[in-house]
Amino acid sequence: MRVVDGRSVARKSGFDVLAFDPEADEPETVILVVPGSDVALHWAEIPAGLAPVQAMAAARIMASEVSAGLPEASHIAIGRADENGQRCLGIVARAKMNAWLAEAAALGIDPDGIIPEPLLLVPPETGVRVFRRAGLDNVRGRNRAFAAEPEIAALLLGDEANEALSVEDFERDIGSVLADAPLNLRQGDYAKRRQWKLDKTYIRRVALLAAAILLVTLLIQLTMIARYSFAADALEREAVDRARDAIPGAVEIANPEAQLRARLAELGGGPGYGEQAGAVFTAIRDTAGVELQAMSYDANNSLQLTAAAPGQAELDALQQRMMAAGLIVMPGTVRDAGGLQIGEFTVSAP
Repeated sequence: MRVVDGRSVARKSGFDVLAFDPEADEPETVILVVPGSDVALHWAEIPAGLAPVQAMAAARIMASEVSAGLPEASHIAIGRADENGQRCLGIVARAKMNAWLAEAAALGIDPDGIIPEPLLLVPPETGVRVFRRAGLDNVRGRNRAFAAEPEIAALLLGDEANEALSVEDFERDIGSVLADAPLNLRQGDYAKRRQWKLDKTYIRRVALLAAAILLVTLLIQLTMIARYSFAADALEREAVDRARDAIPGAVEIANPEAQLRARLAELGGGPGYGEQAGAVFTAIRDTAGVELQAMSYDANNSLQLTAAAPGQAELDALQQRMMAAGLIVMPGTVRDAGGLQIGEFTVSAP
């Protein structure tokens, strides 16, 4: 049966004439209706405020009280609570559930819901409604639903008022019932697994976002390369300016480092300068409180140092460390400046 806008628009035997496309933009909801005679339906007071796990635990306890079957062989499903805290409780053999789903799968169908046939009837305010189909009476009351042979149904109902429904009555109301079914057996172990469908628009957006991120990353790298290049050019220009200041005469500066080394060698400050300066810097670093204020290198291969320290003891310690490094140290004048002792030294290689 195909239901559109709450009304049955097609009712045929078999599925070929009701073929549907599960890949459509708005796929149809597929409901598998199973015989009510195979499902025991009860109503139990399980409040709406309970968590799903708590509600199911309560349902299992109540099911064990009304069912003689083995718990592990039964599938238990519960509906949502009504205004009185009553829920529809369905008990069905797992073998039946497996068989129904296997039969549907053989037809190429994975139903969204499984509903017992008596629950397709709209419950009356009083009494019961009865719809006979395939030799069974489907009975529906306010908190009552079952399917049985007409004779057994008559015995169970007794003198209770009942309303017999025609096929037209049943199909007229089926849309509203399906939209608000009190119970769906597809839950728990039998819940339908979601199938993720790739959205082409979403994929396109992700691809554009990835391309934008890649472009921004590339632009950042290019910007950093440009900055480093500009900084390197600035340092190179500064080195040329410093070399031009240190090398007299109209000499073209082509290689600042090599030309400065050559100029240092002319002044007698060959390789000895590096060892002396390195030893002095190490001694200053290792002497707490001492700061280098000035240093110059003269034509006699000597370093002229000016160091500041909190007191004379630190200046003496600096002198001892430089001498321990193999340097010849000649202390000069010491003067006081703002609470600091300013000492001068002449340092040379042995």
